[in-house]
Amino acid sequence: MYLHLDCAGGISGGMALGALAHLGVDFAPLVAALGRVGVALELELMPQTRGGGPGCVANTALNGAAGALRRPGEIAAVFAAAEVPARARDLALAALDALTGAEAQARQIAPEDVRFSEAMAAEALPGMLGTAFGLARLGVERVTASALPWFEGSVETPHGLLPLPAPATACLLRGKPVFASGMREELITPVGAALLDALVKEFVPGLAGVPASLGTGYGCRPSDLGLRAWLAQAPGNAANHAMGGHEPVVQLESHIDHLNGEDLGLALQALSAMPEVLDVLWLPGVGKKNRPCGLLRVLCLPPQQECVTRAVLRHTHTLGLRMQTLERVVAPRRATQATVAGQSLAAKEYEVEGAAYVRPEADALAALAEVLGVGVPALRNRRQG
Repeated sequence: MYLHLDCAGGISGGMALGALAHLGVDFAPLVAALGRVGVALELELMPQTRGGGPGCVANTALNGAAGALRRPGEIAAVFAAAEVPARARDLALAALDALTGAEAQARQIAPEDVRFSEAMAAEALPGMLGTAFGLARLGVERVTASALPWFEGSVETPHGLLPLPAPATACLLRGKPVFASGMREELITPVGAALLDALVKEFVPGLAGVPASLGTGYGCRPSDLGLRAWLAQAPGNAANHAMGGHEPVVQLESHIDHLNGEDLGLALQALSAMPEVLDVLWLPGVGKKNRPCGLLRVLCLPPQQECVTRAVLRHTHTLGLRMQTLERVVAPRRATQATVAGQSLAAKEYEVEGAAYVRPEADALAALAEVLGVGVPALRNRRQG
């Protein structure tokens, strides 16, 4: 499944939370996880129907000492400590880095000197971690978005005249498609722009695939427009990974005999890091004229074929790339937590023949092994009980 954001009505941290709540995300585990690390988050979700149809308004407040978290490093520490899926943590940190960089550029200061306003910090912490948590709960693997509303001018605020787009938002909207909006208000907050920068892999004319459900998140202003989040099945009959099933995948492969070891290693690293890539395999062998060579295989879903093809050519400079579409079986899986050596780690829960199993994420095991000063096998093969 993937998520398409129709941003014609704008986007903020609260609107994103509202849309995901309207899609059925239960945020109670996130509130509890933040509470365990000393962050008192009050999250009020109110169903509401406006001109855009049924939706949800999300009001958040950070109580007690949590209200003083204004520096990016302080918020990042909360993201690192909270028991959330590793993918959610990474996405939230990416959004925070984007917002920090934009604020630093807008104010012409160093990133380490950034101090968010109280309102921005109150939106950033729950908006970023909550949105990333919601995507993980829904099993979303890819996010696309529509063109973004743009208004040039200014609005009166309690703090004076605010230019639109706001300076940090203007930094984050560079390189993204926009359209002229006649609405004289801040439709995209800096936090909303940072979420788009970190989460959206592609801006597209509209949803492509099979829409499954719609969530609408309304902002605090009495506007009939909201953020519409479509949960959809990708083109090519992609499987719902929470349910399992069959889906097509594209296999790209090439014989590589022209790269030295360093360039090959960097190519494999770059391709493996792409969220559009499902898997990368290198098989060493001997080729024509007894030259050492190898077979490179890269897997992706059909909608990402063009993007991944460009990446393989960019990182390998191969002169021949073969492609074929295969079918794969997807076992039902979802993000969860597993306890290893007394620590809660990000994990996958999956099903085989009706039985459920839990497998800790390799990255989470590696990080814990480094902290404990042991090898990963010592954790993975640890005796239980």
